[in-house]
Amino acid sequence: MAQTNIRAALQTGADGQRIQVRVGRVWEATNRKNGTVLHTNVILMDDQGDHILVIVRNNQKNLFLPKLKENGVCNITNFKIVPGPLTYKSVDKDMAINFFYKTSIEQVENNDAIPNYIFELQPFDRVRARVGRVNNLIDVIGMVTSIGRLEKRTNGSEKIDVALLDNKNQKMIVTLWDEKAYQFHAGIEVGSQSAMFVAITGLLAKQFSGTNKRPVRADDKDTQQLAIKDVLELQIPPGKDVRCLCTATITEVLNGNGWMYNCCSTCARAVHPTDGIFSCNACNESTVTVTQRYRIVASIQDDTGTTTVTLFNKEAEQLTGIPIQKLLNELGEGSDIERIPAAVNNIVGKVCAFQIKITKYNITHGCEEYTVARVSESSSATPSTSGTVESGNKAKRLRME
Repeated sequence: MAQTNIRAALQTGADGQRIQVRVGRVWEATNRKNGTVLHTNVILMDDQGDHILVIVRNNQKNLFLPKLKENGVCNITNFKIVPGPLTYKSVDKDMAINFFYKTSIEQVENNDAIPNYIFELQPFDRVRARVGRVNNLIDVIGMVTSIGRLEKRTNGSEKIDVALLDNKNQKMIVTLWDEKAYQFHAGIEVGSQSAMFVAITGLLAKQFSGTNKRPVRADDKDTQQLAIKDVLELQIPPGKDVRCLCTATITEVLNGNGWMYNCCSTCARAVHPTDGIFSCNACNESTVTVTQRYRIVASIQDDTGTTTVTLFNKEAEQLTGIPIQKLLNELGEGSDIERIPAAVNNIVGKVCAFQIKITKYNITHGCEEYTVARVSESSSATPSTSGTVESGNKAKRLRME
């Protein structure tokens, strides 16, 4: 396979390409409200001085992150070119890279032609115009003129203020929070008389002062049971979602996304608190009653491959054998809700027939985590080749929507 560069890969947009890149920054994107890891961001750089963002999902990190060592060089083959994030962009590009089941990462010897770092530096005098804007994160470089002490806020967070001066004698104060503050504070050389220059990335201007694939046709009446390999290579008609049946063994419950979520008791949409108050945009209500529902992401496997599925409340309860409210009551107050309970982990090893929903998003973004619409425990993990599968005494036929 011929090797290309990032720019050419973006222009082509095909999955089956190979690029040689250096791994730049690697960091976890977290939910600051509850500390959960949303995904892992990786910056890749090539020998043309270009760079791009890769988003590694939680269910992929054990497979890919060990091969993506910071400052290491690797060949990456087979990846998805997808729309990048609309906000909080660390790379000023409309497109990004996603990995999928065909992605291969091969570590190679160092290539001196690839830079060690690439920054999108903003002059201090332009940062004023970025106040309140969250579309792009900001990189700056400057000489440190003063460093504040670590301060603890009333909400428990800690911060440190760093005053910088640029080559135009423009001043800026950068506030670093929590882990970044600790790292910066630990790296300070106490008593050093030398000038210290720093590059700080991923900032927001909060305040500024002088300071081969299997086709599925739209006319298919009876959708076959598919092996996992067939699911992963599926193509679906534009504007259509596909439901198919996949019989496989649950091998792991993934912890990255938790096992439950808070939702509006009326519409069951996920809700998050603001200043301790839950509101629901779907119901257009500023205050709603909150309940909890299952959301379990699990790895499944048959003799052709592995993938991940998401089980929501009804299907998850069917496999765990316990309603979520009863489980929460049994866990009791003060329990570590982030830890997966035994009742949830007990689904590992079960052989099930999964009716899964496959959307265009799953395919174009290489995002597996297929939603399970129905599930039933099965006595065999061997995929069926017919259009129906026996579950108990009833044959369930799947359909395309």
